[in-house]
Amino acid sequence: MNFTLRITGWLRAARLGLPRPPGKRVAVRDRRRTAAVSLSVAVAGVILLNLGLSLAAESSLYIRDPGYSDKEIRLARQEALNPTGPRIVMLGTSRTAAAFHAGRMREQLGSGVVFNFGIPASGPITHSVYLKRLLHDGHKPDLLILEVLPPTLGDLPAGPTTPAGPLEGRFFFGDRMTRSELDSVVQYGFPERVKEQWRRSVIVPWYALRFPILGRVMPSALPWQLRFDWSRGCDDFGWGAPFADSVTPLEYELGLQRAVNEYSGVLRHMHPTGGGSRALADIAELCRREGIPLTLVMMPEANEFRAIYQPEVLGRVRAFLAEVCREHGCTLIDAREWLPDSGFSDGHHMVKPGAAQFTDRLSEVVVKPFLTGRR
Repeated sequence: MNFTLRITGWLRAARLGLPRPPGKRVAVRDRRRTAAVSLSVAVAGVILLNLGLSLAAESSLYIRDPGYSDKEIRLARQEALNPTGPRIVMLGTSRTAAAFHAGRMREQLGSGVVFNFGIPASGPITHSVYLKRLLHDGHKPDLLILEVLPPTLGDLPAGPTTPAGPLEGRFFFGDRMTRSELDSVVQYGFPERVKEQWRRSVIVPWYALRFPILGRVMPSALPWQLRFDWSRGCDDFGWGAPFADSVTPLEYELGLQRAVNEYSGVLRHMHPTGGGSRALADIAELCRREGIPLTLVMMPEANEFRAIYQPEVLGRVRAFLAEVCREHGCTLIDAREWLPDSGFSDGHHMVKPGAAQFTDRLSEVVVKPFLTGRR
């Protein structure tokens, strides 16, 4: 196209007062109209796609919180397959996810539902949110076993890039929550930014929820820490079986050192007075109101891991938990010394033989006496 000739033609036509060729004016108007319609359709499509995903994410946790949703689906399936018998659920962190071999206990009991609802990087505030979700969806256990991870009971000071508050506030974000859950976690000390995280997941869900969505569709396209698909690897009873039966001495030492580095600073001067401790007491009160027997469990730890606790910190934690149980009628089990060091991969997460040993002892100490008293 020769733009010089076209411009010259327009100037000549204007000078002579000649009209522009009508066919060309119509073509230009048609192209403009087509472009405007196409743009409008594209904008409307984007708005509808965002609105549709926002509504879907707010009404179903399958996209918003895959870890919870995958386990809830498995729990519902177990309850449908076993409508009679006791319902026993253990709620906890990654320690519980690796340790509680619920299928093994279910086989020993012979009836009912036994389920592992261990959620990595969680704590009492997350457990409070999840327990309320479970009760809302009709999953009321006959016995709730709740892991207590002491570092989650106290608040952390502000860091260079992190605000002060509960430890789990650095892992449980607003885009994994529904609108109705935001105020409760802020009440426990979560930063106000969880509300902004939730708003982004509603306004631009295809961006804010891109990792959970891609983790559903094509998990291999993401590094493991962004896939949100760890719950896919658990069995029908929620157990995230450890990868190995044992680890080499070098692997154990490296894992132990990582764990010590992660928790030693948190446990140095901790007081169980933070948002996590308030959430734990509220869970105990909720269970009391709902008539759900509750057992708190301090999970097994290796000798070197137990050594990082300052005696006065451990004393404060035990006194706090004893007070919670006295006030709300729950039971406390201190299982910290139940296993030898060989039962762990890193001092606090279990290998498969350790999980079997822990599950059997938990059955003898907690579950069978509960069932005997129930009968």
